[in-house]
This record gives sequence, structure tokens and C-alpha cells, in this order.
Amino acid sequence: MKRLVLLVEGDGDVQAAPSLVGRLIGQLPDDIQGQLFLDNAPMRIGAVHQMTGKRQAKFIRHLGNAAKRSKLGAVLLILDGDADRVEGEPFCAVEVARLIAHRAIAAGAGMQFSFAVVFLRQEFESLLLAAADQLPGLKSGVVLPAAPEEAPRDAKRWLHENLLDGYNPTDRQLDLTRAVKDWAPARSLRCFQRLEHALRELAAAIAKGRHITSPQRPTT
Repeated sequence: MKRLVLLVEGDGDVQAAPSLVGRLIGQLPDDIQGQLFLDNAPMRIGAVHQMTGKRQAKFIRHLGNAAKRSKLGAVLLILDGDADRVEGEPFCAVEVARLIAHRAIAAGAGMQFSFAVVFLRQEFESLLLAAADQLPGLKSGVVLPAAPEEAPRDAKRWLHENLLDGYNPTDRQLDLTRAVKDWAPARSLRCFQRLEHALRELAAAIAKGRHITSPQRPTT
């Protein structure tokens, strides 16, 4: 088995992302089960603007630190997908993910370890909105968002306004993530599908002994 290191955005993600990713690793297809074990210390590296533009060298340093961990097989970067612009261009999750994955090669991605990027639209909490009827303390009569990837833009605020005890990601993100017993409602979200696909790609790469970066730029 090889180590999977998570790079995440915020303090709440440091706690909640391993809970979700660990569940999904346990649901991988039988032929790629047992390839990955989840590192218990995710690295908080900030939002996409903290690793692009003039700060892209900082991202490479983070990857270099991840590469020092023993038995490393893969690194998974999970970020919120709520940016307006990145490096002067309108934000496109697919294009920015391809850009970051390509830059990761400079730190050994694709050769020394596998690497994948996932943007959660609009943010991690948008996944919770997709399964909000399972959350403890949901106020009665609340209408669930029809398309959490599109709106509301601020899923944290939606949770704060519609949960009886409010919402603070540092205090509650992990507990609410654990409260979701069935992630099937979130599987209609493209970003959730991408997360599951990325984990399959990383596990398959380790099984085959061939490192990858994902997503890749299209060949011309």
C-alpha cells in the first residue's frame, strides 16, 4: 500500500476532507482496493490564489514537503471552486486544474508520485448541502438548494442560517461530514463525480506502477 497525502484549503477541510476521502477510498472497486492508505496529517495550503500567479513556487514547495513523507504514492489537492478569476482569466475549474497538474511535474508529480486536482463547486460545504436532509439540526420547512454547485455561492452562510445551532467550519465541518451516512445525493454533482474519479485514477496508477498527473491537458 502507498500513502495518499491530502492538500486542502482551510482549517475545517483539514479535519473534514480525510473523513470524506477515507469513506470513498473504502468504496473503490475491488480491483483497486488496498492500494492507498490515507495520511493522517493533511496539509493546509490555502485557496487557489495562494498557489498560482506569483505564488506558484509556494505550491511546488508544498508538494516537495509532501514528497518527503514515507511510502508516498499519491497527492490529492482539494480546493474550493468559487474563484472569479485566476491569473487574470475567468475561472474555469477544468482549465485551472489542468494548469496546476502540469506545474506539479516540477516537483516530481507523474514520475516520483501521482497527483490529482479536484475543485469542489462552490466549496466543500456545497457537498453537505446536497445531503442536507441528513444533517442534524436542520430547521423545519427548509427548502434544499436544487443545484448546490451553482447556488448558493456561500454554502457556509446557508448552513449557518438553516441549522439550529448555526455553522462554523472549524467547529462543525467534521461533525456534519460524519453525519452524512449516504453520499448518494451528492453523486449528482459533477465535482463529487470528479473526486471519486480522481481517487480511482490514483489507486489504479499505483496498482499499475505508473504515476500520473490528473487532469491532463488535451493532446493536440
